[in-house]
Amino acid sequence: MRLRLLALAASSLLLTATACGSTDDSNDPSTDAGTELPDTPSGDVAPADRSACSGLTVTPGTYDWTLEHGGRTRAFRVHVPTGYDATKPTPVVLSFHGFGSTEQEQEQLTGFSALADAEGFIAVYPRGLNFPEVYGRGEPDTRGWNGEACCGPAQLGNVDDVGFVDALLADLDTRVCTDPRRVFANGFSNGGFFSYRLACERAQRIAAIAPVAGMLGVTDCRPSRAVPVLHFHGSADETILYDGGDNVLGGKPYPSAPESVRRFAERNGCTGPQQQTYQQGNSTCVAYTGCQPESATASLCTVTGGKHAWPGQTLYNDGTPDLDATLQMWRFFQARPRP
Repeated sequence: MRLRLLALAASSLLLTATACGSTDDSNDPSTDAGTELPDTPSGDVAPADRSACSGLTVTPGTYDWTLEHGGRTRAFRVHVPTGYDATKPTPVVLSFHGFGSTEQEQEQLTGFSALADAEGFIAVYPRGLNFPEVYGRGEPDTRGWNGEACCGPAQLGNVDDVGFVDALLADLDTRVCTDPRRVFANGFSNGGFFSYRLACERAQRIAAIAPVAGMLGVTDCRPSRAVPVLHFHGSADETILYDGGDNVLGGKPYPSAPESVRRFAERNGCTGPQQQTYQQGNSTCVAYTGCQPESATASLCTVTGGKHAWPGQTLYNDGTPDLDATLQMWRFFQARPRP
């Protein structure tokens, strides 16, 4: 659940030569790119709409599923909510764990499964790859995502995690009734970096994102449409620095939290004044307005004095009780289906 910098250092030193000689598996034939839109990232294709599903048999509960992608077995946990109707298209919230964490820890950290039961969406917790899975050796407690600027073996080995998400969504469609216009992504730390990457490269699939303590680490970010963003960050975060930095071992420099949000506001055509949308205790949210469309706001929730934590989860790294990130991002998602 934290950036395991010592483990990453040991594994990175051991595997530097291997990483430098690694190849990108983004051309994996298991990824179906479909028909691409002009001037959009490869594979960024809007799925067909649906009004109903038939023949699906999965019932409410929590499942651990796997699929094959890029020559590896990839895993993900799915919580199908109480009251789920297998004939009715249902929203999906993808939640990506931080570096050195797991899908089970992300489920506990966020509390999304309990909220899914109350609100009626499907919560999905994908599992990142570690050093042994990418290179065959190294520290196992190093699971993460290729967020370009961060972190670990997925980033060093240029793992096609975006292609994995494509495959995951395709697999999910064979099991449960998803709503293609209401698929959302969030993540913590390294998972937050990766949610930004999905907004850059899969704007036709991901309706909106909500990173927590993770920045926009993609240097060539060209989303094919305006993607709403709700970013949460503690001003005293010593792991992913609020003001940006170059402190991720093996990673790349990353912008500040305000700059990450500002860049999406610019891409989203937000020309109106910034507006405060939330304030309680040490937590304040401010949104860029006048966006195209208006719902494509880019917002930053700052926890003054906050550490590397998930707001609302007080048991981990002193997360603030003044802001419930899980609830706030779901409300944000609810109002922003993909056009």
